[in-house]
Amino acid sequence: MANTKLNTAQSKKKNTTSCTDFTSRTSGGKRNCNCTSTEFAQDNCKLSDKEIISDVLGSHKALIKLYGTALCETSCPKLRSLIDNQLSECAEDQYDAFLYMNERGLYPTDTAPMPKINQAKKKFCACEQFMKK
Repeated sequence: MANTKLNTAQSKKKNTTSCTDFTSRTSGGKRNCNCTSTEFAQDNCKLSDKEIISDVLGSHKALIKLYGTALCETSCPKLRSLIDNQLSECAEDQYDAFLYMNERGLYPTDTAPMPKINQAKKKFCACEQFMKK
């Protein structure tokens, strides 16, 4: 029990390493700063708006896939309903993230020419007709 408390205290101490400790271990230099390593990391690892929203978009895409798989693997009606609602909400959030990026030029898209749109419609309508038979 005492050993566990010691390990917890040591791990807490590691999480609050000062910038001076970090800098002296990594580069041999010292900084006159009393901030924690988390603050040091935040100061030196600034993410751009594009990096943040790209991560949000990617995370939502991954979640949508996971929710889809979970929905297919679930037989309990209440759980299926819950997962389905989460899937729909996540898809809306993903679309909002896409729109945010697209409106700011961070995720440009090209307009599809009408012949390609019509070709896709024919292809998927044919599939739908085949599935109904």
